[in-house]
Amino acid sequence: MYNFQSDQKRRSECDSTRQRQPSMTFKNVHGEEIYVDVRLKKHSNNKRAVEVNVSGGRIQFLPWIRYTLILTVMAFVIQFHTLHVGWLCTAVLMQLATLMYRIHGKIVSETLLVVAGLGIQTTATFYMGKQHTRFIPWGSVVDIIIAETISMQRVLFYMALLVKEEAAVPNQELIPLYLNTWPRLPCLRYIYSACQDVLNPSLSLR
Repeated sequence: MYNFQSDQKRRSECDSTRQRQPSMTFKNVHGEEIYVDVRLKKHSNNKRAVEVNVSGGRIQFLPWIRYTLILTVMAFVIQFHTLHVGWLCTAVLMQLATLMYRIHGKIVSETLLVVAGLGIQTTATFYMGKQHTRFIPWGSVVDIIIAETISMQRVLFYMALLVKEEAAVPNQELIPLYLNTWPRLPCLRYIYSACQDVLNPSLSLR
């Protein structure tokens, strides 16, 4: 199996020069701060690459603590602890299990690595350190676009990767990007501009 990440590490250590842009601060659709880190790379074999990392997905413990305190006060008011001790222990264990589930499944950063002539890799990093990666070969990549969707009477913008399906009848498929950090439109434009420098250098937006 081809290890795209190790191959990129070996290339960067041997014959690549990097140009790192300063981190930018934006807002996501929930009004929280997110941080965008762009690294431009130029290899000696004339292949250009860009790595865009969006981070800042933090777990909001304060609302969780407030919710737990409210439930605790209500339980003491109705004297829930005097009814059955087992029920109280079950409720506490359910609260802890729900919190652990949210922590385990929380994605704190998303990375998009575009290497001209090779492919595109997406990486999602979880709160507990686990990573999930996906690689799309260069021949299947059509373009990166900014699309829009309607959710709860709101128009949301998101970035998507347009790829070709390998089938007898060629179709095009959208792979959404940054759906966990949810950057707003100004941030998406900034990422789009950086990616177009590699995908379409002659048409890059500056």
